[in-house]
Amino acid sequence: MAMTADATTQQLEDKLGPYPQIKQVVDATLAVWPQHLRYLEKRFADDRPESMERCNEFASLGLKVIGDALGEYVADYRWMCEEFLAEEFFFQRNGHYRLSTFAEAYREVYGKPAYMHRYVHGILISQILWHPHAVAFNLFRSRFLPELPTGGSYLEVGPGHGLFLYFAAQTPALARLEAWDVSPSSIAETKAALATLGVGREIEIVEQDVLSAVPREGEFDGAVISEVLEHLERPDRALQTLHSALRSGGRIFINAPVNSPAPDHIYLWRSPEEFRSLVEEQGFEIEQAYDLPQTGVTLEKARKLNVSISCVVIARKP
Repeated sequence: MAMTADATTQQLEDKLGPYPQIKQVVDATLAVWPQHLRYLEKRFADDRPESMERCNEFASLGLKVIGDALGEYVADYRWMCEEFLAEEFFFQRNGHYRLSTFAEAYREVYGKPAYMHRYVHGILISQILWHPHAVAFNLFRSRFLPELPTGGSYLEVGPGHGLFLYFAAQTPALARLEAWDVSPSSIAETKAALATLGVGREIEIVEQDVLSAVPREGEFDGAVISEVLEHLERPDRALQTLHSALRSGGRIFINAPVNSPAPDHIYLWRSPEEFRSLVEEQGFEIEQAYDLPQTGVTLEKARKLNVSISCVVIARKP
């Protein structure tokens, strides 16, 4: 459904014109949520062509996974945003996340298949429409993957929608790919997405809780854990497991938000510095760090108001 004159502005039309896959997602979103227009104007206003092209490529892959269910996905995205807003109200009133244990998150989120079905849909759309998510994905593709060694091995924890793993599979230098997920249903979603995208190479995807993994000493050259640590009661133990699994000189890509309430976020960092300290305390040396505030908010304002900041770290094991 195309955006109508009263549902958009010429500025946004002009911005999205060269990027038909992004525009398709935006059109569908505004069809069910016209009030999201102002946010979307801000979201794309300052994106440079290179970023827009990468986002359009991601959107193209996402649309292949979505198939003919785009209307359902964007409706679930709106629902997810409203769920997040309720958590944000709680957080700003009380100064902490509503949940603090995995058992609580399982009871309210992970143990409810219908809820998880909608949540996973919403997260995929957010990878296109949320600026920090898009930037983090670009950093993974441009700053992390190309630096992994020829013949290297790759481990990803929590592959989710499968698109990080997809791009790892497109990296000829990588000889072996492995992924862990605690949820059988999530693994099924990942495998289905990779099959839809035509990934033919062997990827070992196993049901494995990173907090109870058998030690894998020095097996991997690269590891990825994106938007996972905030769901764990002991993110330090998860990082220790990955530190052990990496070879000396191996690199890790980590993405986690601070001050970012969500229905299943249980571990709260209150500043990017606190998050980076946790990474360093597990033995990693940080090479690159990026702080990405939510759309429409400067980093200074996000710090002052305790608004969500997505933190990306690329680090190495000495």
